[in-house]
Amino acid sequence: MSLIKSVTPLILFILLSLPSVEISKPEVLVFGNSMDEIRRNLESQCDSIIIRSNEPIQLPTAKKEQSQLDCYGFEYAGKKRKAELIFADDQLDIVWILTEAEEEKFFLDGFKELYGEPTHKVADATFFLDAGTAVRNKPHEVLFISERLKQPYKQFLEQ
Repeated sequence: MSLIKSVTPLILFILLSLPSVEISKPEVLVFGNSMDEIRRNLESQCDSIIIRSNEPIQLPTAKKEQSQLDCYGFEYAGKKRKAELIFADDQLDIVWILTEAEEEKFFLDGFKELYGEPTHKVADATFFLDAGTAVRNKPHEVLFISERLKQPYKQFLEQ
């Protein structure tokens, strides 16, 4: 019994000393900022950046153009990942960060802790729409959406 009493504080100390993994939207990704602003802010945080202009318009917030910035090697939740940033009329509106299948429960549990119970569940995603985030399982990725996309997403999810 004395061994358990002496080991327990050590285990607790080790657990409390572990770095916490941040899973909320990275602060460098500011919704509404332009592609140039975001690119400049990400240059030191990506191994490489690819910009795709004149993508087919799919977002309801895009009236003139939709483009995408792909950031490879973006640090999120303790790993380097691919981040896909979607711009509508040169304003950041969507952030997709690719994850692994085995991480799905980690992100779902983490978002429940941060944002409460999900607002919507569909076959391929669980949404925390009030927080503008989701965990998708086909493909595996985390989604963050701008404030101006919350209502269109809500209408789509409630159809």
